[in-house]
Amino acid sequence: MKIIHTADLHLDSAIDTLPTDKSRVRRDEILRTFERLCEYAKVNGVKAVIIAGDAFDGARVFKKTAGRFLEAVKSASDTDFLYLSGNHDRAFLQTYGDILPENFKVFKNEWTTYRYDGVAITGIALDKYNAPFAYDNLRLNENDINIVCMHGQVLGYRSEEAAETVSIPMLKNKFIDYLALGHIHSYAEGKIDERGKFAYSGCLDGRGFDETGVKGFVLIDTGAKGVSTEFIPFCSRLFVEKEYATDGETSFYAFRNRIVEEMRALFAPESIVKVILTGGHDADFIVDKEDLALRLNENFFFAKVYDKTAVKVSEKDYEFDKSVRGEFVRKVLSSDLTEEEKNAVILTGLNALKGEL
Repeated sequence: MKIIHTADLHLDSAIDTLPTDKSRVRRDEILRTFERLCEYAKVNGVKAVIIAGDAFDGARVFKKTAGRFLEAVKSASDTDFLYLSGNHDRAFLQTYGDILPENFKVFKNEWTTYRYDGVAITGIALDKYNAPFAYDNLRLNENDINIVCMHGQVLGYRSEEAAETVSIPMLKNKFIDYLALGHIHSYAEGKIDERGKFAYSGCLDGRGFDETGVKGFVLIDTGAKGVSTEFIPFCSRLFVEKEYATDGETSFYAFRNRIVEEMRALFAPESIVKVILTGGHDADFIVDKEDLALRLNENFFFAKVYDKTAVKVSEKDYEFDKSVRGEFVRKVLSSDLTEEEKNAVILTGLNALKGEL
């Protein structure tokens, strides 16, 4: 039997990383990715889709988004969608709980189980009231294939914020074969005990540069050989980040051209890219991050450039310079400013002395 494990769609998220027009496009793409997942489930005979929390991003759920979401679920009528509220999306059920399709089933505030031919899928929406007792109250049949669904940060033991954490030690020897988790936005997995493992599916599609790399879902197969899993890349476009150091560079524009050429070779045009410039450079090496961003935006869906370089200046370089420039640099270097502040002041001052500001 095939089962999909997904989580953290965060539909209707603001996506502040992007300009307004591209943020709007990106929100629609993320919703479309969920619709594509429903189409995948229908075509590939997936019996159940586990949504392990945070399908929506907050109390504001647009009617249009909810309509498309529920229509996509309804269109895959032979697939059950097993929905767990996370820490972001509990308002969704309060608003739309009365119009849910028949194949949309909910994990409640006590352990709830849905059964499919020897496979038991059990989940609980943790809160501050049930979290202290949830682990003790979990009862699973040793002879079932047991998939458990929870939402929270994996910790070694219980924590004070029990409603937002999942304790792996408290789940040992509970006959769990696979623990489907939500909350962490990158794919990750680990062992529970000799029998079972846990996994975060990660978000289905990235929303910012804190969600870089390939995103997708976990395909679970409960065949004769037990439970097998495979991560399926499924996102519509990638957020990518790369650093480039200015050390040893003498021409910014030659440096810029190499960056653009390499980024084009590494990443698809639909990517959303972030370039971080690092390292040190001489005062005469002018970092033109706006020009680099312009060139990258000509080649990608959207690009940002951050300048974290530093000017390499020492008093020795200006020890015998009797000009205004030398006096200025020596004064700044002997001041009480931080190194970062000194670099910024020196760079601005030298540019001003050259008439470039």
